[in-house]
Amino acid sequence: MQIQAIAKEFDFKVVSYKPLRAVYIAETNKGPIVIKESDRDPDKLLYIHGMKEYLYEKGFINLDRYLIAQNGLPFTVQDNRIFVVEKLIEGRECSFTNLFDREGAVLALAELHKKGKGYEAATGAFKRDNYGRWDSTYLKKIEYLINLKYTVSKKKKKDFFDNMFLEDVDFMLSMAWQAYDTLKSSNYQNICKKAKKEKWICHHDYTYHNIIIGRKNEVSIIDFDYSCHELPVYDLANYILKALKRFSFDIDMALRILNLYDGILTINQEDLMLMQAIFEFPQRFWRISERYYEKKTDWTDDTFVSKYEDAYIFREYITDFTRDFRKLI
Repeated sequence: MQIQAIAKEFDFKVVSYKPLRAVYIAETNKGPIVIKESDRDPDKLLYIHGMKEYLYEKGFINLDRYLIAQNGLPFTVQDNRIFVVEKLIEGRECSFTNLFDREGAVLALAELHKKGKGYEAATGAFKRDNYGRWDSTYLKKIEYLINLKYTVSKKKKKDFFDNMFLEDVDFMLSMAWQAYDTLKSSNYQNICKKAKKEKWICHHDYTYHNIIIGRKNEVSIIDFDYSCHELPVYDLANYILKALKRFSFDIDMALRILNLYDGILTINQEDLMLMQAIFEFPQRFWRISERYYEKKTDWTDDTFVSKYEDAYIFREYITDFTRDFRKLI
């Protein structure tokens, strides 16, 4: 990586730098800086940049804004590789087992959704619009699991993962169909039409390592790479799933999260129905199965089994949780 060349484009001098996950943290004459190679096309980066600036202008200031290069753009190109640069937001990653972190993250998410409403991508920026896609996405994933079940069942030599998959796939398919039925019985498409006019946004990757808790307990949100125009309940429902898996999907904890969010941005019965559809769909099971059989990662067999067992928690607790949550609708 051409660290010094990148620094020159953004008018700062690097004293030292070190890798951290998929980025570099650089100590510079202008403070700590994050340098990240991006696989997003320039028009998509303009979309993300525009969203961050819109949020900032609306008063949501605790986020990782892109710095502007001397070319006037929020990125630079070095050796046919695209890089973005941000000021480092110092703090620690959110812990979902910490009550303050968990509740602070919910309030920050509600504020992000509230202040992000109305964002319209500028000319030249690619608009990521995910409205109205859930039903077709669910059907594609269901079809994939059905076909995969047939393929795995025909294998003459089945490994440990194959046997686990075949043992659970029928239950997971029943949950997937239930989620699809819940979605189809909702007012989903009309809700999406209204949301599209109002221009609601989603972070779309709202998890612990993208939520930073500062020294004064301020909550910042980073990494908007997957952000898009989408129903806010997508973020909220998936946040609840991620937070509650550490607490056996405690319904009372879910209600507490909903009440906190509702204090900033109202949740109605239609929102609850859509969240129910998300809760019912076995997303983790589908994802780990796809990664294993399509060889999309270089995980070891032991890692796959461990990840699968984590997804198995879904089967252990989600039935009771979705039954209790449905009573709210």
